[in-house]
Amino acid sequence: MDLENLVVPALVIVTSGAVWLVGTRGLGLPRARLLTAGARMLEAVGLLMLFLALNLGLGAIAILAWRGISGQFVSLYILNDATLGVLSLVQAVTFHWWWQGGRTRTK
Repeated sequence: MDLENLVVPALVIVTSGAVWLVGTRGLGLPRARLLTAGARMLEAVGLLMLFLALNLGLGAIAILAWRGISGQFVSLYILNDATLGVLSLVQAVTFHWWWQGGRTRTK
């Protein structure tokens, strides 16, 4: 295995371990709540994928409709932009917090 392939996973493992130590020992966070936090993170990742798919799908439909209506060529490659992923993440996190806030009030 090449060293370049190990840098990112190693970095994430080291920072995750450091944050776990700071959280459990420095901030007194309960270890048992880490599983709940992991489950919520997976919910947020799922929402990210949903919003990204919706944004890409609606963007492709809009581009193809524009091509058909105007006769002007617009490339689908304009959807290949990291900004769309970041904005989809913002949508997903905002929706997730909104959804979680509704859940906690009813309990």
